[in-house]
Amino acid sequence: METKITSHITKALIITGLLVVLDLLLQQMYHPLPDGTRYLVRLVLVFITVLAGGILFSRQSGGNLAFSEVFSHGFKTTAAIAFFMALYTFIAVKYIDPPPSAADMEAAIKSYEQQGNALHEEAKKLAADAAASRWVFYVSVSIFATVIPGVLAALLSAVVTKKRA
Repeated sequence: METKITSHITKALIITGLLVVLDLLLQQMYHPLPDGTRYLVRLVLVFITVLAGGILFSRQSGGNLAFSEVFSHGFKTTAAIAFFMALYTFIAVKYIDPPPSAADMEAAIKSYEQQGNALHEEAKKLAADAAASRWVFYVSVSIFATVIPGVLAALLSAVVTKKRA
């Protein structure tokens, strides 16, 4: 009986589900959750799971794969995880997480005013614009925090698996 190979989309959905559940648990345990904690957990978990996914792919394929085959599978898995996590991050920042508080907005306004380039009204407008487009920053960091460890894990999984002669 031939072993069925788990698709990279299935692996990505499982890993993304794990990351989302872990993110939600961390938010409940530590409110407010420091962003460094959220992304450190993501870095480590993505690295470990993509590495394991590449090794699993090699074993399910019967070994003897080329470097590029194992790497491409890990890279496709990473790309799918990055997409799903960016989607989750967008939804979370835009619709679930609360908007910046009045204290946060005042701190941003004071920061703009201290730079000396903006008057009070301009600083208020800049802070409001930054608050409205904060999702761009979070989605960008989400993609970066997923792709970098994922590509490194895909490379490592391609290196450690048995190669075709």
